[in-house]
Amino acid sequence: MPTVSVNLSTTEYVQVNSGLNPLILQSHRDTVRIALNETQPARANTVFHTLGGDNAPLTFNSIDTNMWALAMSDESSLTVSELTSVNVKQGSGDLVTDAWGVAKSSIPQSLFHGLWTFDIPPLMWHIIMDGSKVAESVANGASSVNGALTLDTSGANVVTDIEIHSRRHPRYQPNRGHLYSTAVILPDTGNDGEVDFGLFNDENGVFFRVKADGLLYAVRRSNSVDVEYLIDTSNLAGFDLTLGNVYDIQYQWRGVGNYNFYINLTLVYALTLLGTLSALSIENPALPAGYKCTKGATQDVSLLAGCVDITSENGTVGREQYGSAVGTQSGNNTDHPVVSIYNPLTINGKINTRDLKLARITASSTARCTVKVWKSSDITALTGAAFVARGDGSFVEVDTAATALVPLNASQVTEFKVPANGSEFVDNPSRETIDFFLTHGDLIIVTYTGNAEVDAVIEWGEEI
Repeated sequence: MPTVSVNLSTTEYVQVNSGLNPLILQSHRDTVRIALNETQPARANTVFHTLGGDNAPLTFNSIDTNMWALAMSDESSLTVSELTSVNVKQGSGDLVTDAWGVAKSSIPQSLFHGLWTFDIPPLMWHIIMDGSKVAESVANGASSVNGALTLDTSGANVVTDIEIHSRRHPRYQPNRGHLYSTAVILPDTGNDGEVDFGLFNDENGVFFRVKADGLLYAVRRSNSVDVEYLIDTSNLAGFDLTLGNVYDIQYQWRGVGNYNFYINLTLVYALTLLGTLSALSIENPALPAGYKCTKGATQDVSLLAGCVDITSENGTVGREQYGSAVGTQSGNNTDHPVVSIYNPLTINGKINTRDLKLARITASSTARCTVKVWKSSDITALTGAAFVARGDGSFVEVDTAATALVPLNASQVTEFKVPANGSEFVDNPSRETIDFFLTHGDLIIVTYTGNAEVDAVIEWGEEI
């Protein structure tokens, strides 16, 4: 909305608009006459608006002809603000309005984000070294250095590769866009190793790859088969893989949709798939954020990342389906398992990407007792367990048969006292802002200490 001071005349009208746009006019001293006409009015024109320095600004929300001003003295002054039209892109294709003709809009909803300011937070990330999950203290090829995620195959314990991926599997939301964003520095681009970053696990993914040839590729992985597409970066002025750049992957999915790859907010590769496939482009779009460095035949490679975000374009926060499990135990026991749930590593032989969100633990007892809640990613945390799938469309497994807890293989989350012939519960009152996710391989175990008959209920939401 440019605002200009008009060069007025006392002898003739001067035009004050550049187009047929909304106008705001304001006089700052003596009177100014305002006339609307296609051509310049004569000075003696008798049809006009009068605008003085004491008047409020004169607003025209729309005009269909030109606007003219005449100064009534040498002290007259006029400023004009013209609201020029802005071209708004409504989207590509013809489906840019809803069923009622209202323009569609997109509002981003972050589903997951990560930073590595002090460490690689184990509550949010798995570290995989040579195919096995390890702790950061063991994986000296994965660490936080000066606030950045650092992967380096030269770490003394790394044999072939070092990788991290998010514990969470943010779900693609149908008919919504999906966007991955990160910032990466690749110091060893000229070496003969390989670096991957994007959304991927061993079975499915869409991500960037730098190969031993030093070139950058877009990669689509489905059912553990990779398809690579060379990215031409020659149009990116001054682009250097060894320096800090921002990378984005935006896609439609819907099973067969297109993928766009961006560097420094510039589209560098459009993977156009609509009308070309006889199978889904990726079998499972619920993908973790991942970074991986693979040692070359003779040289090491490394990666530094600043942050990562996974966003649903015009989506909502994740929704879950309700689930619960109930167990009963009795006797005089110490930390005896009552009921446990297990989110299995695989479903029908495929990586389980259905995350759970813990909601509430409830316990009732015939006598005063102490109830504890434990979390583990080690199935050996229980002795004598016999997990059975809950069913009804859920693959969560439930156990009420375990005879003992192995505390060294579990960490205590919380505990509470249950009065005689009473009940108590503990939940997360801020589930919208405090996450408690159970991803594949995680267990929740409820135990009691006391001489009583205890009933316990675990409630959760499952992303299906």
